[in-house]
Amino acid sequence: MKITGALLILMIVVSCGVNDRRKAEEIINRFEQNSIHDKRETVFNAEASFMKGQVVLKGETDNPELIEQLIDSLQPMKVQNEITLLPDSSVGDKPFALVTLSAANLRAEPRHSSELVTQALLGTPVEVLKKQDNWYLVQTPDRYISWVDGSGIFPVTEQELNNWQQSDKMIFTGSFAQIFETWQMEQPVGDVTMGGILMLQERRWNYLKFAFPDGREGYTPIGNWVHYLEFIEKAGPDSTSVVEGAQNLKGRPYLWGGTSSVAMDCSGFTKMVYFMNGVILARDASLQARHGEAIDPGNDYVNLQPGDLLFFGQEKDENQPEKITHVAISLGNTEYIHAAGMVEQNSFNPESELFSEYRKNTFIRARRIVGSEGKEGIRWIKEHTWY
Repeated sequence: MKITGALLILMIVVSCGVNDRRKAEEIINRFEQNSIHDKRETVFNAEASFMKGQVVLKGETDNPELIEQLIDSLQPMKVQNEITLLPDSSVGDKPFALVTLSAANLRAEPRHSSELVTQALLGTPVEVLKKQDNWYLVQTPDRYISWVDGSGIFPVTEQELNNWQQSDKMIFTGSFAQIFETWQMEQPVGDVTMGGILMLQERRWNYLKFAFPDGREGYTPIGNWVHYLEFIEKAGPDSTSVVEGAQNLKGRPYLWGGTSSVAMDCSGFTKMVYFMNGVILARDASLQARHGEAIDPGNDYVNLQPGDLLFFGQEKDENQPEKITHVAISLGNTEYIHAAGMVEQNSFNPESELFSEYRKNTFIRARRIVGSEGKEGIRWIKEHTWY
C-alpha cells in the first residue's frame, strides 16, 4: 500500500499526540503520588487529552497552587489548562454554609445510600465547593471533604458568615436538648447535641431563646449552655479535662462515620473529646496518626500519659504497607478508652479484667496532643478563620 506524504504527516502527528498524552498521564500519576497527600482533605482530579498539538488538562481541584505545579511539571509540552477551580459556578455567591441540624450526615457520594463518612454539628461553618441537584460538596473545619444533603446546611455569603461569627452565640455542653416553639417548652422545632452552636436572642432566668442558622427560632431550658467566646478562650486540653470528657461518654453507641456525642466511631470519639477542649483534630484515625508529638510508650507503657492518642492497625512489612484502623485515648500507662461497639475502657495489662489481647497485638504507636495545639491537624477553634 502506498502511503502519501499527507497521510504520513498525519500518522506522525497522531503518534506524537498519543505519546504526549501518555507521557502527560504518567506525569500526572507521579504528581498525584508525590503532591497530593490525601484526597480526603484535598480535591484533585486531572486527566490529559491531546488536541491541536497541545496537552489539554481537564478535571477539578480546590487548590490553585496544584494547577500551577502540575503545569510546571508538564514542561516543555504545550499545555492548555481546563481544570475547574472549586468552588465552581454552581455555588454562586454563597461559598460557605452553616449546619442547621444537630448532626448533619456527610457522605462519600451525593446520595443517601452512600457511605456515611462523617458528621458536622449544629452551627458548624463549612466551605461549599460545588452543588449537584440538592447535594453539596463541602469541606468541614477539619479539612474533610464529603457530600451533604441540602436540608442539613444553610448556604451563606461571606458577609453573612461574618455576621454569624460576630453574633452573640452559645455552645451546648450537655448530651442532648430540644429547642421548642414556645417558652413553655411546647412543640419542638429542633434539637442540639454536645458541641452545637446557636445564636442567642434572649436570656431569661428560666429559658434561652435561640435562632438557628436557617432562621428557625426556639426556646430551651437554661442549663448546659456556655457563651461561645468564653468557651473558646477558656477551653484547653490537659490530662484531667480530656479524661473526664472521655469518661463522660462511656456507654455511647458506636456509629461508623459518627462524630456526635449521641453515637460515634473511634476517631469521632477522639474528635468530640478534644473539640470540647477547644481543639479540632483531623477526621480519621489514619489522619490523626500523622499529627502530634511521637511518643515512645516505653516498657509496660510507662511513658503514656492521660490524653495521648493510641493508634492500632496493621504494621508495615515486606508484603503490605502500614494501615491505621483504630484510635483510643490513653488514661495513663496501660489503661485506655475508645469507641468500639460502644465507648468503653480497656487495658494493655494481661492481669486486668479489661485486658484486650487483640488491641495489645495491634497497637502501633502513640502521639501526644497536649502541647501540640495550634499545629497542623491540631487546630485551636479560636484560631480557625471560619469560626
